[in-house]
Parts: sequence; structure tokens; C-alpha cells
Amino acid sequence: MKFLFEQPADNNKRRYLRLPRPYRVQARELVFPIAKDPLIDGECTDIGKGGLCVEAVRPLPVGTRLHINVHIPLLNKFSGAFFKVYENDSEQFFQAVADVAWSRDAGGRSLMGLRFINADEDLCKALGKLVDDAFQNMQKGKKTPL
Repeated sequence: MKFLFEQPADNNKRRYLRLPRPYRVQARELVFPIAKDPLIDGECTDIGKGGLCVEAVRPLPVGTRLHINVHIPLLNKFSGAFFKVYENDSEQFFQAVADVAWSRDAGGRSLMGLRFINADEDLCKALGKLVDDAFQNMQKGKKTPL
């Protein structure tokens, strides 16, 4: 069985599969002047080609536009040759503009769904390959270092 991103995951509205990983997320509201300190400094609970779910100290209103940085070690291994020249696990980030799609309190913690609305095409492809590879490895019973 092959996992494809275009298939809905678990009969929900999502277009893409979500990989459960606690990657570090920093986000700043996309307004000028842009703040020095991040509005969100937390971890995602899952990520996919179309967005992510992030745990934050406080929820943000639906529709808030953010510039996000997600630290994803090994992301460049799934990118084209240009990025591989600069491989350094400590400096690999997925950057995007995202909107808060939903926001809720979940037992004392705030969860928000962020929908990617603009990101580098090569990084999106790399993220898609990373998620696909991880699901294929999980299906085979292999542990994935991602």
C-alpha cells in the first residue's frame, strides 16, 4: 500500500497525510513592523505538505497570518542537489506563510492548525518526500530517524 499526499487522511478534510513529529516551530505575525520575538515558540504535534498542528502557550484567532520556521533535521536530504551542498542539521528549516485555520484549548494546552498558503516549491516537495518516506518506513516496521 502506497501513501499518497493527495488522498484524504482518515476520512477528514485534509488533502495530505500528517506525520506525527515534535519539530520546533517559531512563528511571527505577518504584520509590519515584524516583531523581533516570536509570537509562537513551541512544537508541532504533526506536519504534512499542507500544514501543521502546533501546541502553543496561547491560541491565536482564526485567520491570523504568520511567517513560520519549522526546524526539521534531515529535511535537506529530501531536497534537490542545490540544498544538499549546505547540509547542516542544525540549520535546516521549512519556512512558509501560514494562516491559523482553527484554534482550541485541549486540556490546558492550546492547539492550532496552521495551513500553509505560501512556501518555496522545492521545500514543499522535500517535506512531501520526507513524510512519504517516513510513512513507507513505518509501514515496513522500520524506525525512522526523522
